[in-house]
Amino acid sequence: SYSSPQPVCNASGDCYKYGSGTSMASPHVAGVAALVIAKGVIDKNNMKGVSDEVRQIMTSTVQDLGATGLDPQYGYGLVNAVAAVAQ
Repeated sequence: SYSSPQPVCNASGDCYKYGSGTSMASPHVAGVAALVIAKGVIDKNNMKGVSDEVRQIMTSTVQDLGATGLDPQYGYGLVNAVAAVAQ
C-alpha cells in the first residue's frame, strides 16, 4: 500500500519507495528488452526469433554487481537501458 512501507520524501516533496526482488526487477528488464526490440534487433542465427540476440545484448551491457558474472544475489547485474539500446 502507499503507507506501508513508508515512502521516502526529499526536501522538494518528491517521494518514492524502495522495492527489491523479482517483482521489481522483471518489469524493468522487460521494458529494456522491449526497447532493444523496438530499436530493430534482428534474428541473426534463425534460432528462437530475436530472444537470444536480445538476451546477449542485455547480458553484455549490464552493470555487474557483487561477484563477477552471474551470481545468486544479483543475477547478471543491473540492466543498462542506454547501453543496451545503443548496441
